Amino acid sequence: MKKKSEEENKKDNTGWNAFLELRRQAQHNMQQLSADAEKADSAGMTLDEINAEIAAARSGK
Repeated sequence: MKKKSEEENKKDNTGWNAFLELRRQAQHNMQQLSADAEKADSAGMTLDEINAEIAAARSGK
């Protein structure tokens, strides 16, 4: 049985490679969101505090 080349393996794994790229992008996005939350001093907010902020924004306060 002939061993596949790296290029053939890449073609055979197109779906898997796409999944891995999406996962890498998601990890990057989560890291960015976390850094943004730290900068905004909102990383330690409780769910109740977050909901209060949302309610205030919706009511125009």
